[in-house]
Amino acid sequence: MAEGRSNAGIAQALVVGESAVAKHINNIFAKLDLPVVDADHRRVLAVLRFLGVSRA
Repeated sequence: MAEGRSNAGIAQALVVGESAVAKHINNIFAKLDLPVVDADHRRVLAVLRFLGVSRA
């Protein structure tokens, strides 16, 4: 995700199915307590949290 890859791109790089990638990404969102919110993009928020950047 931090490299800007889509689920399909991640799946291809890891040689796994897209459904496996989606499942793992959803688990990451849950562990980071990033609920679905229309105003936020969870992939970006997950990467920012990984990088240790706080939101303004």
